[in-house]
Amino acid sequence: MLQESTQPNREFLILSIVQKRDEMIRLATLNGMLNSETIKCSQELDRLLNAFKKYQIH
Repeated sequence: MLQESTQPNREFLILSIVQKRDEMIRLATLNGMLNSETIKCSQELDRLLNAFKKYQIH
């Protein structure tokens, strides 16, 4: 039996990155770039981008 990968697939990561980026832009527009919600969203986007980069390496 093949074990399903626990890593998100490429398409899911790309979609998540695009959605998080759009959310961050919306938050920055509404609340400013230094707002805690915007910063938290930016950090989440960073994690997604790092996961995507790691996915590309493997």
